[in-house]
Amino acid sequence: MKRIWFFAAILVLSFSVMVQAGSVGLTVNDCGISFGNSKRLSGIRFNLVDKNVRYVNGLNITFWNPDKNPSFDMNGLAVGVVAPSMHKMNGAAIGALAVVADYANGLAIAGIGLASDEFNGIAIGGIGMGAERIKGIAIGGIGVGADVIHGLAIGGIGAGADEIKGIVIGGIGAGADRIKGLAIGGIGVGADDLEGIMIGGIGVGGDKVSGLTIGGIGVGGYHVSGVQLAGVGVKADELKGISIAPYCHGTGEMIGVSIGIVNIARHLKGLQIGLINIAQNNEAPFKVLPLFNYHK
Repeated sequence: MKRIWFFAAILVLSFSVMVQAGSVGLTVNDCGISFGNSKRLSGIRFNLVDKNVRYVNGLNITFWNPDKNPSFDMNGLAVGVVAPSMHKMNGAAIGALAVVADYANGLAIAGIGLASDEFNGIAIGGIGMGAERIKGIAIGGIGVGADVIHGLAIGGIGAGADEIKGIVIGGIGAGADRIKGLAIGGIGVGADDLEGIMIGGIGVGGDKVSGLTIGGIGVGGYHVSGVQLAGVGVKADELKGISIAPYCHGTGEMIGVSIGIVNIARHLKGLQIGLINIAQNNEAPFKVLPLFNYHK
């Protein structure tokens, strides 16, 4: 019997039941199980509202909207009935409404969306997500928006950013200051600078477009180069490469090959193939020719 009491005493000393700062837990050196707003824990933590938490390593479950957590580092799995919020997340976070983190690395899933300064990994928002910088995979039921997106971005309605490198898909459209990679828009794709493969259900447009460009109706821009395919027309001030559409129009200079029913170039350097071919820099009677026109 004495041995039993001895070991019981050792157990009580080893595992302290703490009540401090609104928390109670079975822990040793901040390791174990905690209930309440413990500031530091490695293990399993349950809390109503997180406030001024320093770190959690393991599993953190919260049941209400968080308070301010400017220095909260979460390593492991964070689950919020409303919205887990932290300074830095490494691992996974699941929020019924949202996930909020200054810096997030890993997997984030939210019923409405994710908000982060910088996100690396996979993010899925029922409505959408927004961040200053996204690296990885971002999926928004309605949309995805960021200053910079590197990776794969999918928005049910659209995706937009200052800079996109990788693959961007918008149910309606995709837009950015600069897109480099693959961009697909159900209606259209637009940017100041487009480079890569651009596909727009209706059209693709930008100040500078280069690569393979496909527009259901049209492709337009100031400088367009590469291969352009359009259901109705291709038009640009400077058109370089291969253009295939019923109507191809280089309002300034057309360099390369244009294939269409009507081909028009103010200044042609290349070959036009079509029913009507107009090269305004040719001498009469070679300005307008059937079948093909050419200027070296």
